[in-house]
Parts: sequence; C-alpha cells; structure tokens
Amino acid sequence: MKTDNLRGLLWVDEKTEDFVVVWFFDPVGYLFFCKKGDTHYTFIPLYDDVPKLLSGFSDLVLRCYRLYIATTHRCVRVLDLSGHQALPLQSIAGEVLLVESTNFENRRSFRLYKKDPNADLNEYSPDLLEVDSVGDEALLLDLGIIVPANHTIGIKPNTIYFTRHDRARLRIPFDLDICVFNLATNTLKRFPQLAGLNLKDARWFLPFT
Repeated sequence: MKTDNLRGLLWVDEKTEDFVVVWFFDPVGYLFFCKKGDTHYTFIPLYDDVPKLLSGFSDLVLRCYRLYIATTHRCVRVLDLSGHQALPLQSIAGEVLLVESTNFENRRSFRLYKKDPNADLNEYSPDLLEVDSVGDEALLLDLGIIVPANHTIGIKPNTIYFTRHDRARLRIPFDLDICVFNLATNTLKRFPQLAGLNLKDARWFLPFT
C-alpha cells in the first residue's frame, strides 16, 4: 500500500479540543480510526462479521463520534467511535439519507432515499424508500448534514450544495464541480468562476456567528 492512496476525515471539537481521525487506503478498503487520548489506531472491519447489507463502503461521513458509512449495497452503516472500538448504532435520532448522484451527458441529477426500517440486513438488495424533497432545508453534501434554509446568507430551501461527485473514493482524472442542485425544479446551477481557480478540492461551509 502506498501513501498516495491514503485518504482521511477529521472532526475537532473546538471547545474541548477532542478530535477523531478516520483514514482508509483506497481502493484497498482498509479502514481505521483514532481519537484524542488513543495510543494506537483501531481497525474497523468492513467485511468480516458484518451483515451483508452493511459490508464494504462507497462513501464516508464523520460527525462528532459517529461515522456514517454508505455501503456497497446501498445501505447506511452507523458506528459509534467514542469507545475503544467501533460499535454499531441500531437506532439514531432523525433520519439518514442516502444520496445517489448520476452524471449523464454532462447533466447531473440526484435521488434521495431513506432506509426501510423493516429491511433485512442479511439480504443483498435493501428496500429503500425514495424521498422527493427536503422541504425548507438544504443538504450540504460535502459535510453530510441538512441545515435550515437561510435567505440572509443565501441558503435556498429544497436544494443540495455539493463540490464533488464522490468524496471518499479516489478518482483520477477528477473535474471539480461546485454547484447547487434544486430538487423542486431538477435544475443545476454551477459556479464556473470558482471552478476556474484550478482547485484540487473545495467544500461548502457555513459561517459560525
């Protein structure tokens, strides 16, 4: 394995200075995490002793001590990293959305799904329920969160803000895309003045007040 294939995610609590680091080798798929106070990394199994639907990964989102893994079987695996090992969370507050993005003939589109609570985790094909709107909220895809619309700072309702098609998996060559997708009208707005900066990466973010 080469360091060129090493990718990572970082979360930091600015008040307590706690932190969590998740890293993986792509495309091999070895996944690890480490947090403040740890003296070594902890391996996160992706296949062994993992239900079929929750095996593998195609994308990752790290929020506090929770790691959300989009699996290769179109399901979401949620792990608690606050302890000495990664523990599965069977129930969580709110809903986890699975975002499916397609790009055909330079036309980007998105479909949103939520987990069927009755899905059998030992099956290969999960039953997902499609979601056609996020209402008066906006999805910041890069951060993996939904926020209230705010016209003061330009956050429009029922939209998806994104800067990359696939954040976790390494893709070469890569064309940076900085866009807002409107779910109601199924239209896309690009920001070529930002993409023209020849950035290797970019991310939407919210200012803290």
